[in-house]
Amino acid sequence: MSVPWQTKLPLIKAEIAVLQAHLEDWRSVKGKQRHLVLKAVHKEASLQAPTRDKTLLKARKKTYKEWLYNQCRCKAPKPLVKYGKKWTAHRVLVEQNKALIRQETGEMPGSEAMIAKWPEATKTVLAGLSAEEKEEANVLADKWNNEAAPPEVQGNLAENKGADMIEHFATEMFKQAGMRVFVMSAWRDSRGKLMLGAHDHNDQCGAAESFMKTRNWEEIFMPEWRQYAGEQFDVQDDDIPQVVTSKKRVPRKLLELEEDNDGLPMLPETKGLKRGEQQHIIRSFLMKHYRMCIGTEKVKAAVPWGDLIKNQSDFFDGTYWPADIQVVEPSKMDKAGATALLDFWYDRQQKKLRPIFCFKAWKDTDGEMEPLAKAYQKLIHRKTAHHAPKSAKASKQAPKHVEDTKESLDDREEEYQSDDGEGVISDHHREPSAKSDQTVIHWSSHRNTKAHAALTEESLDERDDGEEASMSKVREQSPPASGDSSEAYQGPQHCK
Repeated sequence: MSVPWQTKLPLIKAEIAVLQAHLEDWRSVKGKQRHLVLKAVHKEASLQAPTRDKTLLKARKKTYKEWLYNQCRCKAPKPLVKYGKKWTAHRVLVEQNKALIRQETGEMPGSEAMIAKWPEATKTVLAGLSAEEKEEANVLADKWNNEAAPPEVQGNLAENKGADMIEHFATEMFKQAGMRVFVMSAWRDSRGKLMLGAHDHNDQCGAAESFMKTRNWEEIFMPEWRQYAGEQFDVQDDDIPQVVTSKKRVPRKLLELEEDNDGLPMLPETKGLKRGEQQHIIRSFLMKHYRMCIGTEKVKAAVPWGDLIKNQSDFFDGTYWPADIQVVEPSKMDKAGATALLDFWYDRQQKKLRPIFCFKAWKDTDGEMEPLAKAYQKLIHRKTAHHAPKSAKASKQAPKHVEDTKESLDDREEEYQSDDGEGVISDHHREPSAKSDQTVIHWSSHRNTKAHAALTEESLDERDDGEEASMSKVREQSPPASGDSSEAYQGPQHCK
């Protein structure tokens, strides 16, 4: 059965005014009590309806109900910055029974053992509570969310999280709006004592001085703030408030990593390390590279993680970072990400792929990208050139059987294969004469085949007229008798 079109007429202003007058009553109650509010609304708003037809007025009741429900569905705007968590019945019960849960763990407060046992202890304690206590927790959760938590709960939060919340606020204001702030706070701790705080994080945001270290705030601002806070918290004259200042977090000292011959940091073996240790190695490794990139060892030179995360290609090439690992500040890396990143770098180190990592630019205090320091640039260029693969052209020009070059002759050691397969090292041909002809011999033999040897002679003598002369000769020789076994000899032999 279709609804008559007359019942779908929009509400008029007089009816909406009646509905708005009862809206708070509607929101404050639930269930059957809402039926009573709707009955009163219908009775009053019907007098303002544009029709006197009883059938239409009865159908109008549904329209009023829909309007009230729709107004309750309107969500409050999300806060720009969210602090703390929403109170739930479970969280309220944990807050009320913290002492019992701590006792149930049987461990020292704050220890790793207590933290490990906390979930099971919480489950045990809450399971022993009555149904009435749990129902009361639901009511308290709604009250604490809509109004405020009790003073002792607020005091605990202020002591444990207040400074962190203010630091987050100050940092976000600078990042998002370029604003610098100095915060003065006042609160009662869990024992009811008035506390006064001063919070300054300006020296941690860009290149700026600390306000508290450069201004006489204690004599100019604090007396007025102390008086104001005392009046608002109704403090007696003999109750002297305690002043606390935000403690600047002292960064953990960087690890002194081993260095290669050029001074670049090397990674240690990281298998079996905990997440915190992995994060510390990553931070130390990257910080060392970044300071070398800038060309300074100053303590304040730090990696600008906010800018790097947004535009990592401005700072380094993707070759030096795994494609499937997100770039984040080291302290926010999970165990899997930190392990994968360290394994990636360590694998490059073991394969002698140099450099293991390097920056290609750095950001100054004005937000401009700057090129590498000359010393760092030379070092990286030398590392890259030294380990670059030989060109195709060079490989074509080299004789087929010549595997040793002049540079490698001084470093190459002769290796023979013993019967048990282990290498035997011989270095009796290590140092050739400076002006002697050097001969490179490459023996190769195969089972049941004729053995061949390629002999190449290259003269290194310098001629008096300044021209270099070189001679290359290939000839066949028979290798020493080897029976049925296969032997390979490769190494330098010096001839006059």
